[in-house]
Amino acid sequence: MAETARKLPLHDIIEWDVPNWSQLIEYWLPLLDTLPRDSKILAIGERNGGLSLWLALMGFNVVCTDVTDISERAGWLHKKYRVANRVSYRVFDVVNEHWEAEQYDIIIAKSVIGGLKANRSDPSTRTLQVQRQAVLNIHRLLKPGGYFLSAENLHGNMLLRIARRLKGRNTSWRHPSYTELESLFAPFTIVQTKTFGILPTFFSGKVQNKCIYFLNKYVLAVLPAGTKYISFTVARK
Repeated sequence: MAETARKLPLHDIIEWDVPNWSQLIEYWLPLLDTLPRDSKILAIGERNGGLSLWLALMGFNVVCTDVTDISERAGWLHKKYRVANRVSYRVFDVVNEHWEAEQYDIIIAKSVIGGLKANRSDPSTRTLQVQRQAVLNIHRLLKPGGYFLSAENLHGNMLLRIARRLKGRNTSWRHPSYTELESLFAPFTIVQTKTFGILPTFFSGKVQNKCIYFLNKYVLAVLPAGTKYISFTVARK
C-alpha cells in the first residue's frame, strides 16, 4: 500500500501537509479496492479536484463538486492526468441543497466540515449544528449500505491550538473535537475513525517534513486520539 501511494501524484491529490494527510490513502484504499468501478461517487468541497483525481486514476467515475463552479480549475488538473472523461462537475452546497435521496455509493470529502457555514457571508453560522446538518444531508444522499469517507481537521493538541490562534486561523474554521465526531456521525450504523498527526508538516525543507512525519507515525502515535489533528473516518449508512 505504501508503494501504491508513492506512485501517485500526491501533491496534486492532497495539496498541503502532504505526508500527514496522505495517510487517508492507507486508511481508505482497502475499502475502495473492494468496490465495483461503476459505483456512483460524489466528491464534496473539491476546490482543485484532488480527491476526484485520485478516484478517477483508480478507474471510478466521480461527480466533483464545490459551492462555486470549479469545472475550469479542477478540469485543468484532470485533463493533465488524462482522466477528464471520468469526472463531471456540479455546484453543490452540502448544507443548504437537497438533492434526490439515495443516489451515491460513496461520498468523499477532505477538510470540508470545519469550514461549513449556513450563510456563506456570515462566519457566525459556522457552528456544530451546521456541521451536523451537513452530515445528515450526506447520509440522506447515500444509498443504503453506502459509505461516507471523511478526512477532517480536528481541534488537536494545545500547542497546535496556540499556533493556530497566533496565525489567526481559528477565525476561519470550526475545528470539531475528537469527542464531537461521535455526534456528527451518529446517523450512521457503522463508524470507524482513526486519528493521525501531532505536528503539521509545514516546513519548506523535505528533510524537516520527513522528520516530523516520522515522529507522527512512529513516536507520537502512542498519544491519545484527542491530541491529534487529523481524523480519517469511514462511516457506513
